[in-house]
Amino acid sequence: MDRLSRLLLPTPLLLAVTACQGTLPGPGEATTGPEPLSIPAVLNAGWELSTVFRGDTRINGVACGELDPDTPGDEIVAVDQRGAVRAFRRSGDGFEPLDLGPAVSRNMGELVQVICADVVPSAPGDEIIAVGMLEGGEDDGGRGLVRVFSRSSMGDGWSEARLVTPALVHAVTAGDVDPQRPGQEVVVAGYFGSARLLGVSLAGEELTVEDLSSVHDLGHEGNAKGACPTAGGFALACDDGGLVEFIRGEGGTLSPYGRRDLGATLARIAPFPGDGVVVCDNGGMLRVIERNGDGQLKGALTVLERADNRLRGAVVADLVPGDDGVEVATAGYDGVIRVVTLERVEIRSMDHPDRAARTGLISSKRSVARDSAKLHHLTTGVIDGLGLCLVSCGYSGSVLVVHRTGARRDPMTSRQP
Repeated sequence: MDRLSRLLLPTPLLLAVTACQGTLPGPGEATTGPEPLSIPAVLNAGWELSTVFRGDTRINGVACGELDPDTPGDEIVAVDQRGAVRAFRRSGDGFEPLDLGPAVSRNMGELVQVICADVVPSAPGDEIIAVGMLEGGEDDGGRGLVRVFSRSSMGDGWSEARLVTPALVHAVTAGDVDPQRPGQEVVVAGYFGSARLLGVSLAGEELTVEDLSSVHDLGHEGNAKGACPTAGGFALACDDGGLVEFIRGEGGTLSPYGRRDLGATLARIAPFPGDGVVVCDNGGMLRVIERNGDGQLKGALTVLERADNRLRGAVVADLVPGDDGVEVATAGYDGVIRVVTLERVEIRSMDHPDRAARTGLISSKRSVARDSAKLHHLTTGVIDGLGLCLVSCGYSGSVLVVHRTGARRDPMTSRQP
């Protein structure tokens, strides 16, 4: 049986959804109609969907990480419009809450993004870094906030440290940005015109966040909406359309390396193999940006998706192991989660066949699932029993896990490239 035939085989879930919702689109086809579906649904027979959590307020961000080292696979953390931080772990065929203790019991301002990263090497597992507002909502003005949660060195509880900023923090990432320090550093940015480089340490039960920015030149134009690590430092996606990169110079000092205007409010950004980036925007564009001969992010630009509404996902992972190349996933305000398969090929000019071939990216895309309302973020995690999954959240108040049909693999395999 060929691969296309396998994709078109119905499943009980697809039959049930079809009965309730009408005919589903085929593989790679987007849904039609102005109104959202009343329930989350799979859109492709090669994928399955699980609901981790249903809430009554917008969930702005999700992340996956090793929050419980005693259990296999990743756990999921979510932050919402009211400032709540929730974590979930696999339990049987479903999910259950993971107790983070009193450290997260007090909601503060709205939280807009969250990551999990090992920024405290002496503590077991990953830390949770959530960013947003100190008080009120992201549109209210006022000071911003970084909240860091870490297990104690003994692993028997969680502690919290906070850093207040002049305005909203909307972008957060982590990486080995300062090789002279052990572990990873945290980069945050937002509506205050300058990124911050942070170090996190744990002494006994006391968790500390240190601002390491004073020796670096981290100023930028626009408001930063997303951030990701690069080989030499990190990049920001800004609301004025600017893709801004900072790299280490002599002595390890970070400074601006280049800016590229992409012409639309940028939203999410992720590293792409070969030290490029994938970025999505409010205009519904998902693009790969590669480096030019000078090493700047001003090289080839490949459009992967043109949606009719804002996109809020930029994920690079081996989501379809049977396909050659790499996959990029995105989600957005139309509620649809899309997976784009990329393959690098040689391209020859038909008009000038004697010219040397150049390499380029070709893509094929499929819509795999959708939520009942706008999606606000998308990430990946290796979930016990499900393998590598897409995890999304948004205006419906739900956290969703989408994975390949029959993808029951060792939870410690199939990490991102």
